[in-house]
Amino acid sequence: MLRSLSTESLARGSANRPWGTIAIWVVVLVAAIVLIFGLLGDALTTQFTFTNTPESQRGVDLIEELRGLPRSTNEVVIVQSDNFGVDDPEFRQLVESLYTELRALGPGVIRQDTLIHYYQFQAPFLVSEDRRATIIPFTMAGNFDDATDNIEKVVELVESAEKQARLEVLITGQATAGKDFQEVGQSDLEKGEAYGVPIALVILVVVLGAVVAALVPVVLAFVAILIAMGVAALVGQAFALSFFVTNIIFMIGLAVGIDYSLFIIARYREERARGLDKHAAIARAGSTASRAVFFSGMTVVLALIGMVLIPFNIYIGVGIGAILVVIASVCAALTLLPAFLGLLGDRINCLTIPWIGKGAVYVVNTSGTKGEPLKRATWTLT
Repeated sequence: MLRSLSTESLARGSANRPWGTIAIWVVVLVAAIVLIFGLLGDALTTQFTFTNTPESQRGVDLIEELRGLPRSTNEVVIVQSDNFGVDDPEFRQLVESLYTELRALGPGVIRQDTLIHYYQFQAPFLVSEDRRATIIPFTMAGNFDDATDNIEKVVELVESAEKQARLEVLITGQATAGKDFQEVGQSDLEKGEAYGVPIALVILVVVLGAVVAALVPVVLAFVAILIAMGVAALVGQAFALSFFVTNIIFMIGLAVGIDYSLFIIARYREERARGLDKHAAIARAGSTASRAVFFSGMTVVLALIGMVLIPFNIYIGVGIGAILVVIASVCAALTLLPAFLGLLGDRINCLTIPWIGKGAVYVVNTSGTKGEPLKRATWTLT
């Protein structure tokens, strides 16, 4: 029974039935992509919250209960100029026009009773000491997630007003900061895809000496990343995950997905060079390298569980995302990779790079005589 559940049997079974194994992974991958496009947006939040009830959180909850309103998401529009003051007609016209446009967004976006400007009450706290800047404070309607969804409309109005005037118009606040964090995170993710993947591919080509051998770990890494994001989208329906989870899944997935596949491919090539046939080499790699990958992955998962125990949604989201992508990477390395090797065989060494090598390894002379020099193994494509 234990033998049937071993990494060797998984590798052997996947290699013997490669198309069936790949078909299962394709179905899972398609389901994950559907979940990503359908649910991931609703599963993420830019809010930073405790998952338990410390004294500070109990105080906030009590305030919300007494007010009968959800926790406020405050925003401030700033209008300023080096050349105009609040007493200039152009300055006043811009502030009143912007106020009217903000109010026109309706109570579903901005709480109307909180939206004020200087020219209504001549309140000194709304104007800077040099009278060259004023603020338009207001509170977003609904809870934080509602504010995050609606803040884009407010930002568009502010940006449009600045383009049409000779004054500087800015906005800041809780929802705006969350939007900025999300945009920065998305930008970093795009940079990682644009620069990280090609660099990783170049390194793999140098290490393995063949383009096909270098591409396989990258493909498996992306499979693990997409599946982890799909599962995260599902988990996020029960517990909103921090938007950082996508960055963590990509970074960790690219690292461990490539790393784990690299171990197994290198061991498979060594066993082929020693004279084992294709399926025997896959099984041997499964009993050694795959076993190491399994225990390495489980050790990482156990370590990451500590992050899930911290009662703060950012740490929980990061921990869940990392755990999911590590598990997906381990599963792909134990089953999908042997299936690829079963199909490719020694074609894994195709498209070798001149001067880097042909993916060959050195093995001990079959005579077994101690002290004899190592011989270069030759590859036969099957």
